[in-house]
Amino acid sequence: MVNIDVRKLISFGKGSYIISMPKSWVDKNNLKKGDLISVSDDGFELILSANQQEEKPDAREIEIDAIGKKLELLKAEIVSSYLNGYDTINIVFEQNNREVPKIKDIIRNLSGLEIMEQTSTRIMAKNLININEISISNIIRRMDIITRAMMEDSIFCYRGQCNYDSIHNRDIDVNRLYFLGCRVIKNAMKNPRIAKSLGTEPWSLHSDTLIILRLEKIADRQKRIARYLCTANLDRETLAELDKAHTDISESYNEIMKAYYSRDKEIAFQIEVTNKERTAACSKILERYTQMHGMSKNKAANSNLVAVAKIIENLKATAAEIRNQARTVLCYE
Repeated sequence: MVNIDVRKLISFGKGSYIISMPKSWVDKNNLKKGDLISVSDDGFELILSANQQEEKPDAREIEIDAIGKKLELLKAEIVSSYLNGYDTINIVFEQNNREVPKIKDIIRNLSGLEIMEQTSTRIMAKNLININEISISNIIRRMDIITRAMMEDSIFCYRGQCNYDSIHNRDIDVNRLYFLGCRVIKNAMKNPRIAKSLGTEPWSLHSDTLIILRLEKIADRQKRIARYLCTANLDRETLAELDKAHTDISESYNEIMKAYYSRDKEIAFQIEVTNKERTAACSKILERYTQMHGMSKNKAANSNLVAVAKIIENLKATAAEIRNQARTVLCYE
């Protein structure tokens, strides 16, 4: 929503007029007395732009105390520091901490963050990339390519050609890109000059945030489906039904990403209105399988039923995220 701020025109000398500048705009652009402002005459409008050279911000550093903390809490602190733009993250721990290899794995899973120094009680990690020059659209395309391949490989699992380790590793790659995307988008939201240099605007930054979040969730669902398929021993008919349902969802994914890149609302509308058909097909598979095997007291049969239920749950969640992508496309002007 555009905020219209009416200001009074004041005569200044014989040939000039002045108006006061909104303090919020001055603060947002880090302006001070004496800085230059570009004035563009567009007939009915005057467009004002902050024109001073971008000052390199001071490097931000944080220290995280890992002593006595569970790994999950420590991971949350490290990731939060990364997303909040810290350039150096120091992690302090007690000597002979057995979790050090896992701490290093957490750091390696954050793009641009590299371990520069390690002692018996400290790890120092530094960000080595300039996020002001990273294209958000390139991040989305890379996440899309990896997610698309994960979906294709998870479908191969129904056909006895499952490579779960490969799918799992690519999910890690998607997570790395997701965190990097969040860091870039937050930085652009906080600094209008950076957003302008990236050729983006507030709504695009908001929608890009939704897109990368859903891509990360879709990729994660593919990993889970592959994991359950590797542990189950399902009959051919059920595998064929799941294969068909997953293939239909995969095709809808390809279509919605095509719509996203081209801003094609017609495709997005089709994905929106046909989503219930895809989720209903998944529900029917589970209903049929439950009727056939739900009364069995065999441990293996029960384990397979749980696996089918989990696979269906993740297929339906994937379809829901694809529908949500369609809704984002429909919001573009």
